Amino acid sequence: MTSNSAVNANAAAKHRPRLVKSKSTAQTPPAPKKFLFQLRALDNEFGVSEDTFVRLMDELSLNQTELVHKALRNLARDILPAYVPDNGPLTDAQHVAIRKMTGLEITEEDLDSPLFK
Repeated sequence: MTSNSAVNANAAAKHRPRLVKSKSTAQTPPAPKKFLFQLRALDNEFGVSEDTFVRLMDELSLNQTELVHKALRNLARDILPAYVPDNGPLTDAQHVAIRKMTGLEITEEDLDSPLFK
């Protein structure tokens, strides 16, 4: 038989407050933004009709969101540069510095070599 003090000790152990991390300390990324997508009545240069959209989803086995993301990813790859633009062509001083660092002197005659073709 258990005593009242043993029962009370078990009950107290069960009801101890747990340490819970505050939501303010957890670093959660912000939720992605959403936007409304409106299909065109007819296909044109700047949009597609519902029929074309459904055909693309069926052909690629994608849902609506995946199809829009794939289309935008392809457009971004075609339009946006994949690198940070540089400062333009090298100056004569930079060419001289590179020649000194490499120790190579390439003449116009060397450029006729099959190695440079």
